[in-house]
Amino acid sequence: MLLVAMALPLVGLVFLLRSDFEGLHWTGPALHFSVFLTVGAVAASLSLVAGEAARRRGDARVLLLSLAFLATSGFMALHAVGTQHVLTHDALPGFTVAITTGLLVAAPFAAASALVDARPPAEAWVARHRRALRGAVLGSIVVWGLWSVAEWPPLQQVSAEGGEHVALTAAAAVGALLYLLAAVRLWWVNRSHFGLLLFSVVACYGLLAEALVGVALAGERKWHPAWWVWHALIVIAYLLVFAAARREWRDERFRTLYLPTTREHRGEVSVLVGDLAGFTTFTARRDAVEVAAMLRAYYERAAPLISRRFGGEVEKFAGDGVFATFNRAGDQPDHALRAVEAAAALQAEVARIRAEHPDWPGLRIGVESGPVVFSEMGGSGYLVYPAVGDTVNVAARLQQHAPVGGVLVGTGTRDQLPGAVDLVPVTGLQLKGRDAAVDAYLVQLPLRTSAVPAPRPGGRRGASSARSAR
Repeated sequence: MLLVAMALPLVGLVFLLRSDFEGLHWTGPALHFSVFLTVGAVAASLSLVAGEAARRRGDARVLLLSLAFLATSGFMALHAVGTQHVLTHDALPGFTVAITTGLLVAAPFAAASALVDARPPAEAWVARHRRALRGAVLGSIVVWGLWSVAEWPPLQQVSAEGGEHVALTAAAAVGALLYLLAAVRLWWVNRSHFGLLLFSVVACYGLLAEALVGVALAGERKWHPAWWVWHALIVIAYLLVFAAARREWRDERFRTLYLPTTREHRGEVSVLVGDLAGFTTFTARRDAVEVAAMLRAYYERAAPLISRRFGGEVEKFAGDGVFATFNRAGDQPDHALRAVEAAAALQAEVARIRAEHPDWPGLRIGVESGPVVFSEMGGSGYLVYPAVGDTVNVAARLQQHAPVGGVLVGTGTRDQLPGAVDLVPVTGLQLKGRDAAVDAYLVQLPLRTSAVPAPRPGGRRGASSARSAR
C-alpha cells in the first residue's frame, strides 16, 4: 500500500504530460512565492530542530538529515525570492533553477543519513566534521545566491528549471536514485519499529525523488499543471515531516531515527559527583524559600562552570547533589584533568558563596575515571542517556568520604593526572558495596594552575576514538 500511495503522484505527473493538457497554464507568481518561502521556512525549522537533537545526542544520522533539510531550505528561499514579477521583474536563471540545485545538493546527505550506520567509522567522521559540513552547505547557498545575482557563466544560459540540458537531466536522475536509495534503506533497517516520523522521512525522500523526475520531465513547462505537480511534491514532502515531528515528544522529536550507537555505547570518562554536607539538617531548620535560594545560588554557578569552562556535561542535579561527566563524546583525552580542575574551581566558588553565608552547607566532591556505558532509558515524556557502571558508583562513594570543601579522587583518575597535581594518599577506605578496602587521593587545593596544563576547549559533541571503536 505504501508503494502504491507513493507511486500515485508520479502517475498523475505523467498523466498531465499528455498532449490533452498542452494548452493549460496557471500563472500564479504570488502563490509560488508565498508557498515556497513558507515551505523553505518549515524546512529550515526542521533543520534547526534536527541539528540540535544531533548535537545534543551526537547522532550522525540526524545530523545528516538536518544538513539535507538545510540545503533544501536555503535554495528554496532563493527560488522563492527569485520568483519573477514579485520582488523582481527580471527572470534570474540562477534563482529559477535554485530549487533543483537544492534538491541535488541535499541528495547525498539524504543518502548518507540512511547509509551511515553501514560503516561505523563514518559515524565518527561525520560527527567530527559536523561544523565543516554545515559550513559547506551554508557556503554553497551563499555562493549560489551571489553567482545568480551576477549571472556568471554558465547560469546565464539556463532558461528553465528542467531537462532541456542533458547534464541537468542526468543530475536529476542521479539525485532521484539517491533519494530512492535513502527511502528504501531507511525503511529496511527500521521496518521492525516503523513509526510515524520514520514513515514521514521515508515518504519525504520518496516524494523528493519523484520531484526530481518532474524536473527531468516537466521542468521546461513553467506554469503547466505538471510543473505545479512536481513543485507540490516538494511542499507535501516537508509538510509531512513537519506534521510528524510536531506529534513527537518535544525534547526528543527525532529519537526514532537515532542510530543504535546513539542509544547505547561504551566510553571512557571522568565522573564528578558533588553533595552538600549537612543538607538534611539545614533543610529541617530553614524555610523552604531559603533552601531553594541556597540551591539556586550553588547550581547557577556550577552549571556554566562545568559545561562552558571545562567542557563537561551536567547529567543531573538531584536534590543537594550534582552529577557530571567529562569526555562523554570521546573528544577529551584530558578528561581526568578537566574533572579535577572543575571540581577545584567549583569548591572555590562554593567557598566564595559561603563567605557571605557561613551557615550554608559546604560541598564534598568525588571524582573517578574509567569505563561506563551510556544507555537510553525512559520513554516518550522522559528520556535520559545516563552513564552506568562501576566508575559512577566509585565516584559517588568517594564523595561520601571527601572532607567538606575537598576533592577526593580514585586511582583511575590519579593514573591520568599530570605530576604537577598534588595528591595526598588516603589509604584503606571502606566503600559501601565493596569487600576490599580501596585507596584514594585527596587533591591539594588550591591547584597550582600555573604548573598544570590548561584543559583544551572541547565541544559538547564530536567525533571520538571511543565512538570509532564501537
